[in-house]
Formats: sequence, C-alpha cells, structure tokens
Amino acid sequence: VLANNLVVLLLAWGGVAILLYLMIGLGRPGSEAVANKALVMVGGSDILMLLGAALIYYQTGTLTMSEMSIPLHGTLPVIAFLLLLIGALTKAGAMPFHSWIPDAAEYAPVPVLAFLPGALDKLLGIYLLIRLSLDLFRFSPGSAMSILLMIIGSITIVAAVAMALFQRNLLKFLGFSTVSQVGYMVLGIGTGLPIGILGGLFHMVNNVLYKSCLFMCGGVVEERTAELNLEKLSGLSKIMPVTFAAFLISS
Repeated sequence: VLANNLVVLLLAWGGVAILLYLMIGLGRPGSEAVANKALVMVGGSDILMLLGAALIYYQTGTLTMSEMSIPLHGTLPVIAFLLLLIGALTKAGAMPFHSWIPDAAEYAPVPVLAFLPGALDKLLGIYLLIRLSLDLFRFSPGSAMSILLMIIGSITIVAAVAMALFQRNLLKFLGFSTVSQVGYMVLGIGTGLPIGILGGLFHMVNNVLYKSCLFMCGGVVEERTAELNLEKLSGLSKIMPVTFAAFLISS
C-alpha cells in the first residue's frame, strides 16, 4: 500500500501470496490441497501482473506510479490494464477468479479466514483496482473498461449469492457471501463516477468489519458445537447469546 514503485508493490504483493499459502495450510485435513490451489491462482495472477508491469515500463519508461497516467487507447495499454486487473480481481476474489476463497473457507483456520480472504485480501485487491482506475490509467465513465468492470461486478454479485444459497457448510456459505460483496465494490469502481467509487471504498471497509466478525462467530459455533452443517444447527441463541448478538449485528 505504501509503495510508489510498481515492482516494489508487486514483490510485496507476492510476499502476501506466500503467507496466504502458509496460513491456509495450517487448517484442517485437506487444507494442503486448498493452499496449493490458492497459491497457483494467486501466484499465476502475480506472473500476469509482472507482464503488465513490463508493458507499462515499455510504454512509459518509468515504474514510479505517481508519474503514470496512461490513456486506455490502443492495444498495449488495454492489455497491460487487463493483466493487472486479473491480479487485483484474483486477490479480491471476484468472479471468475474466486474459487480459492470458498474452498479456503471450508478448510483454513477460522482466524486466517477473518484476516486474509475476509479482510486483508479485499483491501489489497480493491486498493490495486482503485490505483489502476484512478492513477495508473486514464479511466473514464462509460468506456469499454468501465463497462467490463460493471459487468464483472454484476455477475459476481448475483452468481455468488446464488451459489451461497445452496451451501450447507456455514463457513463455505460465508465464503461465497464474501465473493458476492466484492461484486458491489467492483461495480461501484467500474462506474468511474465519484459517488460510485466512494461507495465501493466504503463497502470495502464495511465488509472487512462485518465479514471478519461473521467468520469469527462461525468459528465460535464450530468450537462449541463441533458442527458446521446448517441443517443441523438450530436454537443456539439460547446457549450462545453473545455470539448470537454479534452474528445478528454483523448480518
């Protein structure tokens, strides 16, 4: 977040991917495969981001982000934008680069879920998307890239909610809900309008607060009941009133 050099940002970004891999792998049996999947998806998008950075350097002769303002006209700028966009969307968990998040929700330790997919990865992914749209490229409302982002955001909202409705695992349900919320952020930023961008940023902070609490409440339910199947969980408000209150407020 503090880097002004694109390569420094990408190196630190890759460091977060390695930590993500290690922390997911601390979970329940089966978490190793999920950690590998997350590393392949996030790491693969990191490689695409490096290619995008190389194209930006080829066009501008600089890697200092504060000196960039690339018009989104022509093949190379659009390709560079799309390559960096894939990295941002994969980290944030927007469709179609979302599948590692619900899997991680099912197998990773609950504190890791609250910290990484639920909070830190959202902040990083949406932060990079904001920098792409406002600083590195000249992003105008109604442009092809603006419409693309709004389409991705809209599909993510609807499709992820539809998938969440079919989940029986509480944490996986919350994982798909997390993916859906990213759609609102991407949609707001994709408008290119100040009120839309502010709405996306506000919901980013909002989501970090309530989604972290929801994951933690899910972890408390699992700790007390040794059960995550929604069809088998009922009547917990009487024996877990504090957790119920926190879950209700967050919901």
